[in-house]
Amino acid sequence: MIKILFLLSVTFIGIYLNVWFLLIVLGNKSKIREKKKVTRLPSISILIPAYNEAKTLYKSLNSVLKLDYPKNKLETIVIDNGSTDDTLKVAKKFARFKVRTFRLAVRSKTKALNLGLKHAKGELIGVLDADTFVTKGCLKKMIGHLDDDRVGAVTNHVKVASPHKLLPSIQEIEYIFSAFSKKLISLIGALYIVPGTLSLIRKDIIEKTGFSEDTITEDMDIALCMLKKDYKIVNAIDAISYTEVPTSFRGLLRQRVRWYRGFLQNVRKHSDMIFNKRYPHLGCFILPFSSFFAIFIGVVLTTLLVFGMIRNVFFFAKDILYMPVLEKIGMSIGNISLVNFIMEPYSTITYVIIILGSFITLLISFRYLKIKLKKRLIILPLYFFIYYNLIMLFWIVSAFLELIGWKREW
Repeated sequence: MIKILFLLSVTFIGIYLNVWFLLIVLGNKSKIREKKKVTRLPSISILIPAYNEAKTLYKSLNSVLKLDYPKNKLETIVIDNGSTDDTLKVAKKFARFKVRTFRLAVRSKTKALNLGLKHAKGELIGVLDADTFVTKGCLKKMIGHLDDDRVGAVTNHVKVASPHKLLPSIQEIEYIFSAFSKKLISLIGALYIVPGTLSLIRKDIIEKTGFSEDTITEDMDIALCMLKKDYKIVNAIDAISYTEVPTSFRGLLRQRVRWYRGFLQNVRKHSDMIFNKRYPHLGCFILPFSSFFAIFIGVVLTTLLVFGMIRNVFFFAKDILYMPVLEKIGMSIGNISLVNFIMEPYSTITYVIIILGSFITLLISFRYLKIKLKKRLIILPLYFFIYYNLIMLFWIVSAFLELIGWKREW
C-alpha cells in the first residue's frame, strides 16, 4: 500500500512539473529567442583559473583572443592554481598578446579567482574555465542584457565540445535540456548559477563579497548572493561556448560529486531563501520541489531498482549453485524484484509518465534550440534508462559524503 501511494504521488508530481514547464514555455515564447542590441561596450576582465589544464588552455585562450570585441577593452588573466603540469608554461606563451599570468601555490579555484579579481581592471568580470572555448560573437550577444541596471550577471549557452564518444554523447543530451531549462528559469527570475562558461558579472557587485570559499561551487554561491540583493541573472541563449566533459566513469563521478555536494552546501548556506516569499519561484518552488523533491524521488526509485537487481542476482546465483542453507537466510530488502517493479500497473504508469514527460520536454528543448534529434535518437534509451539512474547514484554518494563531512575538494 505504501509503495502504491508513493508511486501515485510520483505520477502526480511528474505531471505537475511537466505542465509547469510547458506553461513557462507558452507564457514566454516571444522572450526565449529575444536578442538585446549592443548600446555600449564596457571594459571586461576575463579570469581563467587553471589547474592542470595544459591540454585545453591553449585552445581556450585562442578562442578568447578571437572574440569579436575591442582589444583595448578586453583583458585576459590566467591564474595557475597549483598545477603540476605545463599549464603555467602554456599561459606564458600568450604574454605577447598581453595575457597576464599569475601563479598560486595552492589548489583553490576561489583563491585563484580572488587573486585575479584583485588585479582586474574591467567594469565587468568574465569567468571562464580553462577547458571551455567561446565562439567569436559570444560577448556581444551577452553585453546588451547589462543595459538593465537590475541585471547583475549574464550567463550563456554551453554545449559539449566533443560529443563523439559514448559518454560525452549521452552528456550532450543532458546539456541540451539543461541549457533550455536555464533559459526558462532565468525568465522567471530564478536562475541560481553563473557557471564558468564565460558568465559576465558586474565588478562592483563581486568586489563587495569576493568569491566565497564557504562552498565548493562558488558559481552557485555568487548567484544566490546576487539574488538576495535583488539583482537579476539572465541568460543569453544565443551566446555559445563549448566545454570539454568527462570521458570516463571516474571523471564523471568526481565532477558530479563536486557539483552535487556544492549544491547541498549552498542550499544549507542560503536556507533562508527556501519558502521565503521574497523569492517566489526559486525559494518557494524550484529549490524545495523541482530540485530537492525531484532528486529525492529519483534517488528512491533508483534505490528500489538497484535493490531489486541485487535481490534477483542473489536468488539467481542461489538457484544456479543450489545452496539450500541460503533458503533460511531472509533478505530484509522486501519482496520487490526488478521485473515486478517495472511490470506491475502502478510502476508501469509511473515510469511511462516520467519518461514520456521527459521526452516531451526534451523535444521542446531541441526545437527551440534548433538541434536535430534524428542522429541522437539511438542515445536516448541510454540516457533515460541508464544514465539517469547513474546520476541518481551519484546523488546518493554526494549526500553520504556531505553527511559524514568528507574533506571538500575542488
